[in-house]
Order: sequence, then C-alpha cells, then structure tokens
Amino acid sequence: MESLHCRVAITDDEAPMREHLITLLNQYADEHNISIDIAEFDSGEALLHKYSPQYDLIMLDVEMGAQDGFTTAKAIRNIDSQVMILFVTNMSQYAIRGYEVNALSYLVKPVPYNALAHEMDKCIQRKQQIESTDALTFTINGVVTKVLLNNILYIESIKHKIIVHAFNARYEFNGTLKNLVPLLEPKNFFVSNSCYIVNLKYVNSIDALSCTMTDGTNLAVSRRRRKDFKQALTVYLGNQIF
Repeated sequence: MESLHCRVAITDDEAPMREHLITLLNQYADEHNISIDIAEFDSGEALLHKYSPQYDLIMLDVEMGAQDGFTTAKAIRNIDSQVMILFVTNMSQYAIRGYEVNALSYLVKPVPYNALAHEMDKCIQRKQQIESTDALTFTINGVVTKVLLNNILYIESIKHKIIVHAFNARYEFNGTLKNLVPLLEPKNFFVSNSCYIVNLKYVNSIDALSCTMTDGTNLAVSRRRRKDFKQALTVYLGNQIF
C-alpha cells in the first residue's frame, strides 16, 4: 500500500535548528512509513514570497528577524485557511497566541523527538480526516477554502457567481452550478431549479412552487423538477430510516 504523503515547510532563521527538525521529521517518516517532503525557509519573508497553498504543515519559529512567526502566520491565514501551523519557540508563554491563527500547537526548543512525534501524529490524523470528509473546495481572493458538505444548506447561482449558504457563513466565488452538479448530486444534493442546489438533509417541506429549508428560507422549485425533487427527498428520508 502506498504510504501517506505529507508536505512540511520549516521556517527558522537558524540553520542548525532547521537541520535538527529535518532529522526528526525523517526519523518520524521512517518509523511510520510516511513520505514527507520538506522545504526550508530562513525567514517569514522567504516563506511568504510567492506563497501558494501547497503545504500540509508549516513549522514556524516564533522569534525571527524583522518578521516574527506570529506576523508570518497571520499573513499565511490571509492566503491559506487550511494549512496546519506548528510554532517552535524558546518561550512556552508564547503558546497561547497560537489561538489567534488557529495553530495546531507549539514545540519548545530544543525540540525532543517524542514531542515532535506527538504533534506529527495529530497532524497526520487531521490530514486523514480532512481528506476523508466530503467537502466543497474553492478559492476566494486567492485563499483556498474548504466547507464540509454537511454544513451547507444550499448553493445559489447568480449570473457567473456561486454563493454557498452554510450555517453562520456565506461564501461567494466565480463559477457555475453546472460544474458543481456532478460532485454534489451523488452526495444528497438536488437541483431545484436553474438557480439552486439544495441539501436534502435540510429540506423541511415542498409545496407547489417552492421548498422550505430548516432555517426558514423558501427556495423556488421549477415545475419540471418538482416531481423528481419529491422522489429524491422521499428516497433520502427512507435511507435515513434504514
């Protein structure tokens, strides 16, 4: 079986520390049959230069030159909402600031292998959960965003804009419903008309002209689609019972 693949970026202004972390990561990879690609950066500025969402984990030194790890992490979050961030610090009191950027955790220098292995276990587990969970992934202003299908009530199309209506959130990006249908229809979504794809899980009722979602929103249902919509909802509800 092919081993799991993980991409890690190490950002630290001290070359010996980068070498130490690489040694620990390679040991972890060998012991866990995991393939780890490692990129090195000697500053936050170097990491951010032409940054793209390609890493699973970024290991960030807190105290670096002109731009510290927290400033770097905040800049990363403006581009990449999904990457896991692990701070590496001399001072454990910095750890609480990791909540500001949704960090995985922190490691205190000098980093022992057992501590790194523990955080890598968490990283790999989260990566597997993300990859095994049904989600819709899209890019908004250069930021890659992933929304779990279970959190989406319905998706709306206005001209060439897609609007994802999720619980307590709304996302808008360029696209068409036509491109989303093959992904969503097998996942218990239904095209109610030319403007909407609805999550059958959150449909309360259907009448002659519309369907009502669990949040009270009324969405138009085309006459042509009404019969198939009712049948799809009946099948879905039946599957939930059994």
